Amino acid sequence: MSISTQTLPIDRPVTVLGITRESFSSDPMRIAQTLGPRLLDHRGEITIGSLGVFTDVVVGAPAAAALRDRAGEPVGTVLAQLSVSAANPFPAGGTIVGTGRALHTDDATSLAAAEIVDESGSLVAHVVGRAMAVGRASIDDPETPPTAVAQSMPEPEPWDGPESLAGRSGLGIVEGIADGTIARGPLAVLLGLRVQQSERGRVDALVTPAEWMANRYGSIHGGVLVSIADTIAGLAAQTLPEQGGQYRILNLGIDYLRSPDAPGPDVQAQAEVVRAGRRMATIEARLIGEDGTVFFRAHANAQLFAASSD
Repeated sequence: MSISTQTLPIDRPVTVLGITRESFSSDPMRIAQTLGPRLLDHRGEITIGSLGVFTDVVVGAPAAAALRDRAGEPVGTVLAQLSVSAANPFPAGGTIVGTGRALHTDDATSLAAAEIVDESGSLVAHVVGRAMAVGRASIDDPETPPTAVAQSMPEPEPWDGPESLAGRSGLGIVEGIADGTIARGPLAVLLGLRVQQSERGRVDALVTPAEWMANRYGSIHGGVLVSIADTIAGLAAQTLPEQGGQYRILNLGIDYLRSPDAPGPDVQAQAEVVRAGRRMATIEARLIGEDGTVFFRAHANAQLFAASSD
């Protein structure tokens, strides 16, 4: 796939993660991102969470454009809901491209959908989101983020790759991440996510909102919240398999209730398995502030794979 991209000036995470768009046509809108090792989870895999900011932008940008066109003037927008469904396996590298368009727009909201494909043109995810018009103004120019933004990106931690997981049960892996004997993986490092407690079917973690995560309103970008939700839900799914078993988050739905300040105090990410069968698990996740404020509620379905008999 030949891609000629232009900078997409929307929010700090978009800038620091190198998300671009191919043209400035608003319908459809084509967005691109090159995947890299900083987006890998503790298993060395690209996940829905790895694409969190991308999924937000690929539906949020066309929805925002539709609301602007309807109003005939610039309009502040935020996503209220987002749902991501995985299709073919995500590539470990290369460039992904999403094509998003607004499906329905009224004076207050816009519904948008997008398909994300890899370099071979294979569908890897389908995204649906609903944006709302708000009256807030941006606090800074997202095209020129301050130096502090880049400086707030954490340094990578030593990581041995998935080989360090061999011989452990799923719960044993998460317990190892919690006590530091197993590396949490590049994506968790990027998100500042640290596992505090784990048991079968439940994981609690802390996240430190950093400068680079901020949207134009000074709070954590919705796409970063998607990454947090998927990562904590994935860790809850990880507690279920026996040694050699695997999991894959097939879909993730998130309701944005509020957003923590970025930078800001630590917030708690929680995920709990509400039902687990042999092949599928249902997981609920949320992000909570120190005062009890709930920032998002998320719902995920994970496919479970037994250990290979080979």
